[in-house]
Amino acid sequence: MRNFIFFLVCVSCVDQNKMLPPSTGESSEVIFVANDLLWKSSLESVAKSVFSTPIKGVNQVEPLFKVFQVNHNEFKSILKTHKNIIIISEGLSPFSQNDRWALGQFVAQLKWSNNSDVFFNELLKLREIIILEELTSIRNDLKKTSNKLAEKKLLNDFKVESVVPKEYKLIESTKSFFWATYNPQKSDQIKHLLIFTFEQKNNDLNSEVLYRTDSIFERYLRGERQESYVQIEKAYPPYYHNSVYRGLWRLEEGFMGGPFIIKTYLIDNKVIVKIGLVFDPQNSKRKYIKEFEAIL
Repeated sequence: MRNFIFFLVCVSCVDQNKMLPPSTGESSEVIFVANDLLWKSSLESVAKSVFSTPIKGVNQVEPLFKVFQVNHNEFKSILKTHKNIIIISEGLSPFSQNDRWALGQFVAQLKWSNNSDVFFNELLKLREIIILEELTSIRNDLKKTSNKLAEKKLLNDFKVESVVPKEYKLIESTKSFFWATYNPQKSDQIKHLLIFTFEQKNNDLNSEVLYRTDSIFERYLRGERQESYVQIEKAYPPYYHNSVYRGLWRLEEGFMGGPFIIKTYLIDNKVIVKIGLVFDPQNSKRKYIKEFEAIL
């Protein structure tokens, strides 16, 4: 009997999810549902200090998330299907839930605290959850149509999983080097995925990773002129945290540049370096940075 009840509950959950609409809004947006007075007097500054912090390693100021606020009375209809929602209450119990009113949605409710340090830390925890949900969603969407043969070879050659979006053109793939690029016609947009490996010979791993990355850039990412090639921008040293480098590249003897991300892995005494870089002077770089974070 207990198993039968459990089965009914599970079927009910599945049916309910099938009836939910898809979430709305951009993934890099967060809606705060809060009293107007509370928002203006205290909450706005704390919320934006957590969610609107500038993205590291881009050549223009871009917030990690766009933050919006609505009053509890205005929170209805289409707003309830937004992708990321944080409800601030003064009496109700905290909770967090996926797919509450829409598929692909994350909703959390926090109890307001006059202790700004406590509340700040609670928002930090929610930010990390939302970042993880966002990257997982991007990765899963790309994997639906990704290049499975290239991904299988990368796993065999480098012993790490990667996602190769279907629109990328494979340029070179060996046991020690991988290069794919996306450069659509009638567009200034260029994206590169590069993976290489080396045996560490320097006690300063960070310096060696950047030095070898520059060497790869110079060898493969060439400009139209003979003396023109991509290099790491030395005027803005890359930001490093948890085996991830974020920085800017520029074209020697040229006028191109943009952000890059490097992720490193140590496997079987070899350093695996995975790089994503983009050129798109007309548009925000936030979506590209998050795409690279998801697939590298």
